[in-house]
Amino acid sequence: MTHYRSRIFPFLSGILWAIFLFLDVTNMADSTWVKYTAVCLCCFTALLGAGTFDGRLVAAALCFTVAADWFLLVPDEHYLVGVGLFLIVQGLYALRIYRLRKTISSLLFFRGALLLLCGAGAVIAPTLLSLWAALFYFSNLCINTVEAFALGPSRRRFAVGLLLFVGCDLCVGAWNVSLFLPPSLGKFAQVGMWLFYLPSQVLIVLSQEEREVHHAKRL
Repeated sequence: MTHYRSRIFPFLSGILWAIFLFLDVTNMADSTWVKYTAVCLCCFTALLGAGTFDGRLVAAALCFTVAADWFLLVPDEHYLVGVGLFLIVQGLYALRIYRLRKTISSLLFFRGALLLLCGAGAVIAPTLLSLWAALFYFSNLCINTVEAFALGPSRRRFAVGLLLFVGCDLCVGAWNVSLFLPPSLGKFAQVGMWLFYLPSQVLIVLSQEEREVHHAKRL
């Protein structure tokens, strides 16, 4: 199992990453199913590491990630459902962070304020519901990234994985407004989404705790 996670899984992910990037850059063929296969591989590996509570949290998050990507990548017509599923993913990562740090962050208040703000925006302008949902999701991703780095060097894989996740979503945002950007920047955004996304998922999976950590009691 250790050999698979440390060698085989990164190798297979790297092969799939190189294939779909080549297809995206050259436009030789549609890379959709290669990308989705790569995410499914991450989910499968996370499920193999679900022997601890931390591992189960990450595995659950990857299951929702696979579901979200199905709606956003394969049919590419259920944007709001995909964003809603990614909100659950970020909620699970927030739970993971609070469990690892063993305290509730002061940023929990900020999350609540964002929820009220975006909820009010959705009520006032329901036609922009997808925008408000995306704003709330992206804000929670950024908060999770900041809090993950605050966990220290031992959680650096998780933190960098979330940071690459942010990079992916910034590219998604840039691609959505690519008509107002230089063509070269729009093209980079299109390729950059998955340039950052798959490595982010691989690092998050590799950050799973494979064994329960027991802390010695103070005398």
